[in-house]
Amino acid sequence: MREGAQAMQNKAERSFPLRLQRIVDAREKLARHRRIATLAALALFAVGIVWALGETQVSLAAIDWRWMLALIPLILPALLLNAVELQVTARMLERDMPLGSAMQVTCWAMLANLLPLPGGAILRGAKLSSLGIGAARSSQAILAGGALWASLAVAVTLAAVLPWPVAALPLAAALCGAAFSLAWLARLGPAPFALRLTMIRLALIGLTILRIYIIFLAIGLPGNWPQAAAYSGVSVVGTLVGIVPAGLGVTEATGAVLALLIEASPANAFLALSVNRLVGLVTASAVVAAAGGG
Repeated sequence: MREGAQAMQNKAERSFPLRLQRIVDAREKLARHRRIATLAALALFAVGIVWALGETQVSLAAIDWRWMLALIPLILPALLLNAVELQVTARMLERDMPLGSAMQVTCWAMLANLLPLPGGAILRGAKLSSLGIGAARSSQAILAGGALWASLAVAVTLAAVLPWPVAALPLAAALCGAAFSLAWLARLGPAPFALRLTMIRLALIGLTILRIYIIFLAIGLPGNWPQAAAYSGVSVVGTLVGIVPAGLGVTEATGAVLALLIEASPANAFLALSVNRLVGLVTASAVVAAAGGG
């Protein structure tokens, strides 16, 4: 009985990366139309901000700049945690990476996501490969880490949006995805490193929730912790779509649709997620500039 269960688990762990790779391949086929999609996404983002500002009546005079400035200390730890995640991934694959180097790659990766290609993933994978890690292992580590983040983020959003017991089945599916991702990472290196990556991802999700909540306070719009938790996972949709850089416009539009499901304001959601994106890009740009760009 135990041997049969173990065989089924091993089969599932082997098939999960293959299924995820099919998703990646599908995204790359869509990427042939990425230029048109990018222009459409930029238009959606710009029109969405104009619409959200009109609906919410937010003005520069109404912004509480103390709360807005408080976002910067929350962006920096997120960048640092992303750098530590890359560093831990390298150690899991039996290589050392200085934290400063990982931080530089993280900031550039965030900016590279604006390009009409999966720039962030390419930069991280290239950095791992430069340490002497094979391209296949580097790609698997990046994919497995991304799958872990997506599963955990979706689980948090589902828990915040759906009532119990409706949430039971989709939440269980998301947690199974996280478990498979964790098992995949554990096959690439020692299990303790996979657990560290899980803790880092959970901390990053927590920081995202806190940032969105503070943005509500900064722009003077009604919002609460459950709403912030719900919106924290919508970037997964933009990432999975993959046809537009960094899910531009798609993430914000998904948040607006989600707001309808939880009886919140779609304009508030779109605007809060837009501000979160812009503050993150400005901070990452500042860190790159302060480091001399290279």
